[in-house]
Amino acid sequence: MPIMDTDQSDKTGVKLTKNVIKVGIDPRVEEMMKKKGELFSKAWAMEPSFYRMMQMAGNMTMGFAYQCQKVFNDDVLMKRLEEEHFDVGIAEPMGTCGFGLFKLLNIRATMAAVSTVHMDTVSAAIGEPVPPCYVPGVMSTVGDRMNILEKLKNIVGQFLGALFFRGVFDKETLELLAETSYVFTNSNPYLDYPRPMLHKTVPIGGIAVSTEPGKNKLSAKWDAILSERNRTVLVSFGSQAKAIYMPHQYM
Repeated sequence: MPIMDTDQSDKTGVKLTKNVIKVGIDPRVEEMMKKKGELFSKAWAMEPSFYRMMQMAGNMTMGFAYQCQKVFNDDVLMKRLEEEHFDVGIAEPMGTCGFGLFKLLNIRATMAAVSTVHMDTVSAAIGEPVPPCYVPGVMSTVGDRMNILEKLKNIVGQFLGALFFRGVFDKETLELLAETSYVFTNSNPYLDYPRPMLHKTVPIGGIAVSTEPGKNKLSAKWDAILSERNRTVLVSFGSQAKAIYMPHQYM
Protein backbone atom coordinates (compact mmCIF):
# COMPACT_ATOMS: atom_id res chain seq x y z
CA MET A 1 0.00 0.00 0.00
CA PRO A 2 1.87 3.10 -1.24
CA ILE A 3 1.27 6.10 1.02
CA MET A 4 0.67 9.28 -1.00
CA ASP A 5 -1.28 11.20 1.65
CA THR A 6 0.00 10.78 5.20
CA ASP A 7 -3.38 11.92 6.57
CA GLN A 8 -4.91 8.76 5.06
CA SER A 9 -2.14 6.31 6.02
CA ASP A 10 -4.28 4.49 8.61
CA LYS A 11 -7.26 4.05 6.27
CA THR A 12 -6.63 0.80 4.44
CA GLY A 13 -10.25 0.09 3.49
CA VAL A 14 -9.88 -3.62 4.30
CA LYS A 15 -11.42 -5.61 7.16
CA LEU A 16 -10.22 -9.20 6.77
CA THR A 17 -6.71 -8.65 5.42
CA LYS A 18 -4.11 -8.49 8.18
CA ASN A 19 -0.89 -8.54 6.16
CA VAL A 20 -0.85 -4.99 4.76
CA ILE A 21 2.53 -3.80 3.47
CA LYS A 22 2.85 -0.02 3.49
CA VAL A 23 5.37 1.92 1.40
CA GLY A 24 6.32 5.36 2.72
CA ILE A 25 5.62 8.53 0.79
CA ASP A 26 8.11 9.64 -1.87
CA PRO A 27 9.80 12.98 -0.97
CA ARG A 28 8.60 14.56 -4.24
CA VAL A 29 5.03 13.48 -3.55
CA GLU A 30 5.33 14.76 0.01
CA GLU A 31 6.36 18.15 -1.35
CA MET A 32 3.36 18.15 -3.71
CA MET A 33 0.97 17.21 -0.89
CA LYS A 34 2.03 20.26 1.11
CA LYS A 35 -0.08 22.21 -1.37
CA LYS A 36 -2.99 19.75 -1.37
CA GLY A 37 -5.31 22.35 0.17
CA GLU A 38 -4.71 24.64 -2.80
CA LEU A 39 -5.05 21.78 -5.30
CA PHE A 40 -8.26 20.37 -3.81
CA SER A 41 -9.76 23.86 -3.54
CA LYS A 42 -9.34 24.27 -7.30
CA ALA A 43 -11.54 21.23 -7.84
CA TRP A 44 -14.48 23.26 -6.54
CA ALA A 45 -13.83 26.52 -8.36
CA MET A 46 -12.45 25.34 -11.71
CA GLU A 47 -14.51 25.67 -14.87
CA PRO A 48 -16.18 22.43 -16.06
CA SER A 49 -13.94 22.21 -19.12
CA PHE A 50 -11.89 19.40 -20.60
CA TYR A 51 -8.70 21.46 -20.33
CA ARG A 52 -9.12 22.07 -16.58
CA MET A 53 -9.88 18.40 -15.93
CA MET A 54 -6.78 17.39 -17.91
CA GLN A 55 -4.67 19.84 -15.91
CA MET A 56 -5.77 18.30 -12.61
CA ALA A 57 -5.30 14.76 -13.95
CA GLY A 58 -1.75 15.68 -15.00
CA ASN A 59 -0.83 16.63 -11.42
CA MET A 60 -2.20 13.32 -10.13
CA THR A 61 -0.37 11.31 -12.79
CA MET A 62 2.94 12.92 -11.88
CA GLY A 63 2.43 11.96 -8.23
CA PHE A 64 1.62 8.36 -9.20
CA ALA A 65 4.83 8.17 -11.27
CA TYR A 66 7.00 9.42 -8.39
CA GLN A 67 5.46 6.96 -5.93
CA CYS A 68 5.82 4.11 -8.43
CA GLN A 69 9.54 4.80 -8.75
CA LYS A 70 9.88 4.53 -4.98
CA VAL A 71 8.16 1.13 -5.00
CA PHE A 72 10.35 -0.33 -7.75
CA ASN A 73 13.56 1.08 -6.26
CA ASP A 74 12.93 -0.69 -2.94
CA ASP A 75 14.92 -3.93 -3.38
CA VAL A 76 13.89 -5.31 0.03
CA LEU A 77 10.22 -4.82 -0.81
CA MET A 78 10.62 -6.41 -4.25
CA LYS A 79 12.23 -9.49 -2.75
CA ARG A 80 9.53 -9.78 -0.08
CA LEU A 81 6.75 -9.57 -2.66
CA GLU A 82 8.45 -12.10 -4.90
CA GLU A 83 8.61 -14.60 -2.03
CA GLU A 84 4.82 -14.36 -1.53
CA HIS A 85 4.11 -16.17 -4.85
CA PHE A 86 0.79 -14.41 -5.42
CA ASP A 87 -1.91 -16.20 -7.46
CA VAL A 88 -3.82 -13.09 -8.58
CA GLY A 89 -2.99 -9.40 -8.91
CA ILE A 90 -5.63 -6.63 -8.79
CA ALA A 91 -4.66 -3.03 -9.56
CA GLU A 92 -6.09 0.37 -10.45
CA PRO A 93 -5.43 1.26 -14.13
CA MET A 94 -5.15 5.02 -13.48
CA GLY A 95 -1.77 4.40 -11.87
CA THR A 96 -0.23 1.75 -14.15
CA CYS A 97 2.43 0.84 -11.59
CA GLY A 98 0.53 -2.23 -10.39
CA PHE A 99 0.47 -4.01 -13.74
CA GLY A 100 4.18 -3.46 -14.24
CA LEU A 101 4.72 -4.88 -10.76
CA PHE A 102 2.63 -7.96 -11.61
CA LYS A 103 4.74 -8.51 -14.73
CA LEU A 104 7.95 -8.24 -12.74
CA LEU A 105 6.65 -10.66 -10.07
CA ASN A 106 5.39 -13.07 -12.77
CA ILE A 107 1.76 -12.92 -11.58
CA ARG A 108 -0.12 -14.29 -14.58
CA ALA A 109 -3.75 -13.84 -13.46
CA THR A 110 -4.50 -10.12 -13.27
CA MET A 111 -7.59 -7.94 -12.89
CA ALA A 112 -8.18 -4.22 -13.27
CA ALA A 113 -10.34 -2.34 -10.75
CA VAL A 114 -11.44 1.09 -11.99
CA SER A 115 -12.47 3.48 -9.22
CA THR A 116 -14.52 5.54 -11.68
CA VAL A 117 -17.36 4.33 -13.88
CA HIS A 118 -15.37 3.73 -17.06
CA MET A 119 -12.08 4.81 -18.60
CA ASP A 120 -11.98 5.30 -22.36
CA THR A 121 -8.34 4.21 -22.58
CA VAL A 122 -9.00 0.98 -20.68
CA SER A 123 -12.02 0.23 -22.86
CA ALA A 124 -9.93 0.76 -25.98
CA ALA A 125 -7.13 -1.43 -24.61
CA ILE A 126 -9.45 -4.43 -24.09
CA GLY A 127 -11.22 -3.93 -27.42
CA GLU A 128 -14.41 -2.43 -26.02
CA PRO A 129 -16.03 0.17 -28.32
CA VAL A 130 -16.79 3.68 -27.06
CA PRO A 131 -19.18 5.22 -29.63
CA PRO A 132 -18.82 9.01 -29.18
CA CYS A 133 -22.28 9.67 -30.63
CA TYR A 134 -24.05 8.41 -27.49
CA VAL A 135 -21.38 7.38 -24.95
CA PRO A 136 -19.97 10.41 -23.08
CA GLY A 137 -16.22 10.29 -22.56
CA VAL A 138 -14.75 9.93 -19.09
CA MET A 139 -14.01 13.68 -18.96
CA SER A 140 -17.14 14.78 -20.81
CA THR A 141 -19.41 17.44 -19.33
CA VAL A 142 -22.57 16.21 -21.13
CA GLY A 143 -24.81 13.16 -20.88
CA ASP A 144 -25.79 10.54 -23.46
CA ARG A 145 -28.32 12.80 -25.21
CA MET A 146 -26.20 15.23 -27.22
CA ASN A 147 -26.80 17.70 -30.00
CA ILE A 148 -24.44 17.95 -32.99
CA LEU A 149 -22.09 20.41 -31.31
CA GLU A 150 -21.94 18.36 -28.09
CA LYS A 151 -21.19 15.20 -30.09
CA LEU A 152 -18.35 17.01 -31.84
CA LYS A 153 -16.98 18.16 -28.48
CA ASN A 154 -17.26 14.60 -27.18
CA ILE A 155 -15.27 13.28 -30.16
CA VAL A 156 -12.57 15.91 -29.64
CA GLY A 157 -12.55 15.17 -25.90
CA GLN A 158 -12.07 11.44 -26.45
CA PHE A 159 -9.26 12.14 -28.92
CA LEU A 160 -7.47 14.56 -26.60
CA GLY A 161 -7.97 12.16 -23.69
CA ALA A 162 -6.32 9.36 -25.65
CA LEU A 163 -3.53 11.75 -26.60
CA PHE A 164 -3.02 12.77 -22.97
CA PHE A 165 -3.02 9.23 -21.59
CA ARG A 166 -0.54 8.15 -24.26
CA GLY A 167 2.10 9.49 -21.89
CA VAL A 168 0.72 7.23 -19.14
CA PHE A 169 -0.35 4.14 -21.07
CA ASP A 170 2.49 3.15 -23.37
CA LYS A 171 2.23 0.19 -25.75
CA GLU A 172 3.45 -2.36 -23.19
CA THR A 173 1.01 -1.10 -20.54
CA LEU A 174 -1.91 -1.31 -22.97
CA GLU A 175 -0.94 -4.90 -23.74
CA LEU A 176 -0.90 -5.71 -20.02
CA LEU A 177 -4.38 -4.21 -19.67
CA ALA A 178 -5.59 -6.25 -22.64
CA GLU A 179 -4.37 -9.42 -20.91
CA THR A 180 -6.41 -8.84 -17.74
CA SER A 181 -9.03 -11.47 -16.97
CA TYR A 182 -11.61 -8.96 -15.73
CA VAL A 183 -12.13 -5.21 -15.54
CA PHE A 184 -14.20 -4.17 -12.51
CA THR A 185 -15.78 -0.71 -12.77
CA ASN A 186 -17.38 1.42 -10.08
CA SER A 187 -20.53 1.62 -12.17
CA ASN A 188 -24.14 0.71 -11.50
CA PRO A 189 -25.80 -0.57 -14.71
CA TYR A 190 -29.18 0.73 -13.50
CA LEU A 191 -27.85 4.28 -13.15
CA ASP A 192 -25.06 4.56 -15.72
CA TYR A 193 -25.48 5.58 -19.35
CA PRO A 194 -26.12 2.68 -21.78
CA ARG A 195 -22.97 1.50 -23.53
CA PRO A 196 -21.59 -1.64 -25.22
CA MET A 197 -19.55 -3.83 -22.84
CA LEU A 198 -17.53 -7.02 -23.12
CA HIS A 199 -18.21 -9.92 -20.77
CA LYS A 200 -14.90 -9.26 -19.00
CA THR A 201 -16.14 -5.81 -17.91
CA VAL A 202 -18.02 -6.22 -14.63
CA PRO A 203 -19.83 -3.20 -13.11
CA ILE A 204 -19.71 -3.56 -9.31
CA GLY A 205 -20.88 -0.13 -8.14
CA GLY A 206 -22.67 -0.50 -4.79
CA ILE A 207 -21.34 -4.02 -4.17
CA ALA A 208 -20.40 -3.05 -0.60
CA VAL A 209 -23.99 -2.12 0.26
CA SER A 210 -25.62 -4.88 2.29
CA THR A 211 -29.34 -5.66 2.05
CA GLU A 212 -29.38 -7.14 5.55
CA PRO A 213 -30.75 -4.55 8.03
CA GLY A 214 -28.50 -5.77 10.83
CA LYS A 215 -25.35 -4.95 8.85
CA ASN A 216 -26.49 -1.43 8.04
CA LYS A 217 -26.61 -0.20 11.63
CA LEU A 218 -25.23 3.30 11.99
CA SER A 219 -22.72 4.41 14.58
CA ALA A 220 -24.00 6.48 17.50
CA LYS A 221 -22.55 9.65 15.93
CA TRP A 222 -24.32 9.28 12.58
CA ASP A 223 -27.51 7.99 14.17
CA ALA A 224 -27.70 11.19 16.22
CA ILE A 225 -27.07 13.39 13.16
CA LEU A 226 -29.70 11.69 11.00
CA SER A 227 -32.24 11.63 13.83
CA GLU A 228 -32.26 15.42 14.20
CA ARG A 229 -34.63 15.86 11.23
CA ASN A 230 -37.41 13.90 9.59
CA ARG A 231 -35.54 13.83 6.28
CA THR A 232 -31.80 14.12 5.67
CA VAL A 233 -29.83 13.89 2.43
CA LEU A 234 -26.18 12.86 2.75
CA VAL A 235 -24.04 13.92 -0.22
CA SER A 236 -20.50 12.70 -0.90
CA PHE A 237 -18.42 14.41 -3.58
CA GLY A 238 -15.72 11.73 -3.72
CA SER A 239 -12.09 11.71 -2.66
CA GLN A 240 -10.98 14.36 -5.18
CA ALA A 241 -13.53 17.00 -4.13
CA LYS A 242 -13.16 17.12 -0.36
CA ALA A 243 -15.92 19.10 1.36
CA ILE A 244 -13.36 20.47 3.85
CA TYR A 245 -11.94 22.60 1.00
CA MET A 246 -15.35 23.74 -0.28
CA PRO A 247 -15.55 27.56 -0.74
CA HIS A 248 -17.67 29.27 1.91
CA GLN A 249 -20.08 30.66 -0.69
CA TYR A 250 -21.05 27.08 -1.62
CA MET A 251 -22.16 26.23 1.91
